[in-house]
Amino acid sequence: MATPADLDTIARALPGVSVGKYWDDPAAYLMEGRGLRGGRGLAHHRSPRRDEGTFDPATGEPFTDLVVVQTATPEAREEALASFTPHVFTIPHFARSNAVLAHLDSISPDDLAALLELAWESKQR
Repeated sequence: MATPADLDTIARALPGVSVGKYWDDPAAYLMEGRGLRGGRGLAHHRSPRRDEGTFDPATGEPFTDLVVVQTATPEAREEALASFTPHVFTIPHFARSNAVLAHLDSISPDDLAALLELAWESKQR
């Protein structure tokens, strides 16, 4: 199980990644530079909501461990979904984007690192 501290360490270790506000997360991980594919966002915490697929069906409570990871291409998104299921998934809300959601409470730190590296690399192409 990865922790928020793991996310912070892994994301900050990637070249050109800084911390700043993105959507509703004041401590999101952003990529520096112009012309990046897929924009500046790399990863940010997702506020608990009851969107389809983002709450525990047994309790009805929203998941509090979700991180949005922004890939830059449909191919990178599909690779993330295929490589890290069931810890990485998507929801209808992201149907027109290349973002995926990751459960910090169940993904290993090594898999989280691989996921963030995949997203980072997809934005470099």
